[in-house]
Amino acid sequence: MTRLPEPVVDYLQEHFLATARPFCFQVDRDFRLIRQWGDGSWCGIGNPEPGSDMLGAAPYLLGNSGGAARVIPHVKIANNVDTDVHILPGDAGCFVVLLDTQATHDSLQARQQAINELRLVHGQQHKLIERQRELISELVETRSELDHHRREAERGSENKSRFIAMMSHEFRTPLASIINYADLALEEGASPNDVQMSMEAISRSARHLTLLVEAVLDDARLDAGNLELQEVDFSLYELLDDLGAMMAPLAAEKGLGFATQVDRDVPAAVRADQVRLRQILINLLGNAVKYTVEGSVRLIVSYHRGRLVATVSDTGPGISAEDQERVFRAFERGGRTTNDGAGLGLTITLRLAELMGGEISLDSKPGEGCTVSLHVPVSELIDGRAAVSEPLPAPSDDTVAARPLSILICDDDEDMTALIEHYLHRSGYGIVTTADSSDAISKVLKFDPDLVLMDCNVPGIGGVAAARALRGHGYRNPIVALTASRLSDEEAGTFTKYFRKPADMQELMSTIKALTH
Repeated sequence: MTRLPEPVVDYLQEHFLATARPFCFQVDRDFRLIRQWGDGSWCGIGNPEPGSDMLGAAPYLLGNSGGAARVIPHVKIANNVDTDVHILPGDAGCFVVLLDTQATHDSLQARQQAINELRLVHGQQHKLIERQRELISELVETRSELDHHRREAERGSENKSRFIAMMSHEFRTPLASIINYADLALEEGASPNDVQMSMEAISRSARHLTLLVEAVLDDARLDAGNLELQEVDFSLYELLDDLGAMMAPLAAEKGLGFATQVDRDVPAAVRADQVRLRQILINLLGNAVKYTVEGSVRLIVSYHRGRLVATVSDTGPGISAEDQERVFRAFERGGRTTNDGAGLGLTITLRLAELMGGEISLDSKPGEGCTVSLHVPVSELIDGRAAVSEPLPAPSDDTVAARPLSILICDDDEDMTALIEHYLHRSGYGIVTTADSSDAISKVLKFDPDLVLMDCNVPGIGGVAAARALRGHGYRNPIVALTASRLSDEEAGTFTKYFRKPADMQELMSTIKALTH
């Protein structure tokens, strides 16, 4: 091996001597000092006299003084200095070399501490990163949930706004029918047929209006938890007969069959909340008739162990599994295409059934009709009677056409159309009727009536658009709006005159005469 240059050797020797501060001493086999080299003060030995016992100052010699050379690293000597001890055997004993390694030890310790701190920082950083990821995930999830709730709130707000706008028409139409038919029935010369027709129309409109009011109020009371059941004794058979009498004509108008089947075990009289039970069954039957295009609707009633089971089945289009989850939500109609109703019926029906301690089940498939079953507890009575409603009072008019004139009525409310027809016929006017605004345009252009009486909220293109179309085709006779809808100034300007339901029939007839004479 090539020897290092002298300058390098000198440098290394000086550097080693400066940092390691070697101290060497020789002891005999009895550990007595023979000779020493260097300064032993840094390692706590000092400058002992030859012949001194060194075992007390250097206890590490015991058991390590014989045999081959050895190194005892990191020995803490008297001054707590980290020292490497080298023991070299000799002829008369052994040589002991002490090297100061405190600086190296401190450096290694500092390095190890730095490594440990770095590992700790990395560990904490890793935990922070993991927590940051968790927080981001929670934030994304929370934001997604908030977005979902916001969309639900926006949809609910939109539906309620649409519902409130629609209620104007829904309330005004039956109110107009009730007021005007009441006037007709109160006339002095009203025939029994007129009175009977008026009472039937009033009854239908009153029931419809009552259902609308109850739907809105019940929804509010159910939300507030303020709706309480009022149980009474009543005839269940009379209730079912009443429902049949109400629903059968509606089904017949659509060409549908309607049947009620009551098992022998069903008690004649029961105790329950009659109003809520009636409301639930009317909602279920009304929906079945409304959404069934052809076929039939059937009500099957049974009784088992204190529970009344009413099953409404129809041959309608059915409801998909997805829509079945939606139809019982407020302002939802599932996949159904009609816009009739407030969208509260099934929601209230379900909540009322639950309030009565019952439940509602739905079984349906697209194209296979729908079956809805109500299970509700009732108490059987040995004898009971249902309350009988009192008949409503009645109405009058006096305007007669001076010459033969014709009036076209466009209104999809049959009771309202029949009422106006009665007054116009009695006053000597000829009548043309339609329930569709597009059909009204065709009939006006074909028959050229002396006046058009137009409801704005009718099927087709709508009353306002139909009036504008007629003006565009050159029709110059009066067009009078008779509608439950609120019109803007621009829309009202389309018509010769604008009446809002319920209109006073005397004023309406006087206006018609003034415009046509």
